Amino acid sequence: MTPEKLLAELRYETETEQAVLKKLNQSASSVREIAGTAYSGENFDYFLCRRMPLTRLAVVTQLLLEKYHDYKKLGASDSVIFDTFRDVSLRAGLYRQRTGKPGLSKEDVIWFRHIMNGEIFKLGALQFQPFQMIYLDEETLGEPYMTFSREQKAALPPGAPVLNCHIQQGADLRDEAVEGSLRAAEAFFREHGSRVSYRAFLCYSWMLYPPMTARLSRDSNIRRFAERFRIIGACPDRDQAMETLFPGKNKSHRQTSLQRMAAEHPEYFGYACGVIPL
Repeated sequence: MTPEKLLAELRYETETEQAVLKKLNQSASSVREIAGTAYSGENFDYFLCRRMPLTRLAVVTQLLLEKYHDYKKLGASDSVIFDTFRDVSLRAGLYRQRTGKPGLSKEDVIWFRHIMNGEIFKLGALQFQPFQMIYLDEETLGEPYMTFSREQKAALPPGAPVLNCHIQQGADLRDEAVEGSLRAAEAFFREHGSRVSYRAFLCYSWMLYPPMTARLSRDSNIRRFAERFRIIGACPDRDQAMETLFPGKNKSHRQTSLQRMAAEHPEYFGYACGVIPL
């Protein structure tokens, strides 16, 4: 796998690709040196977070050259690997939209720890992460957040193996895309899951929050996606929703009906946990 081949598969925007390739060619030894300790640090304060945005992107790209072989050993096909790696392209594109420059944010670097650990896979419309069930409540966080019933915790105990679903910005949430993604994940992890018997799909997201989804039209892709899950916990924490709906923009620049709802009725938005038993 060469940098040129990887860049072709990542499909960066032209300006971003040129900037990354120039960085990799002109500062090759420096990039490799930084890559060696990029994810060292504690409490998500990785050394790479302290670098400039373009350096972050070049180093992450360099690391993907190594992670390609790691994912191959996990049994992933090229199509799965490159679909997974294109999360870097997506976030680099969003960063350029916000700033006008090629690079990655510190938050992007922190998120990509999942790729660096070989623990997240893009299978169709959604990303999936083998995970152990966790309940975000006072018991785990040390402060009130969500509330879960004893019956729920007994049915799916903390630590039980689950497949955590992540929804990328702009994900295709049409019924056929989501159904295909869930079935692909079942098949993939059945074959490559080290004989782990996963108990459920798990999703923590603002898109599952009942007061919001109940106000969407019956044919809304978000509502239909949420209805696949049994909602087992919710709270009025709307931070994720607002960050997603208004990325670096003033709320007065709203365009979609969902953005208008969020601007006019923020109380409808929050955060919820849902499961689909397997």
